[in-house]
Amino acid sequence: MASNNSDMMNELRSLQAQVMHFKDLLSEEGEKVAGEARGRAATLLNGAGRKAQDVASYAKDEAVTIGAVAREHPTATSTALLTAGLVGGLIGYFLATSSQTPSYSPRRWL
Repeated sequence: MASNNSDMMNELRSLQAQVMHFKDLLSEEGEKVAGEARGRAATLLNGAGRKAQDVASYAKDEAVTIGAVAREHPTATSTALLTAGLVGGLIGYFLATSSQTPSYSPRRWL
């Protein structure tokens, strides 16, 4: 009975050692994958940051250009803005009047 008991204890120790070995392997692989993911994320964020800076720079340059044109041609600028405002107002008026319900009803409620 004693040898049977010691065989079981040896088997349990062997299994514990294997479990610990697998645990260490999984931990190493997890750290490796996490490091690769962090590297990829950092690369993507750096690329996105550069793109955002490029877009902001382009928008700023366009705003400066539009401002310069407006300063050089104030009459044309005011005419264009007035025309755009009138067209927008007319479109809004027509949309508002076309979506009104009729003021009469075929049924009369008394």
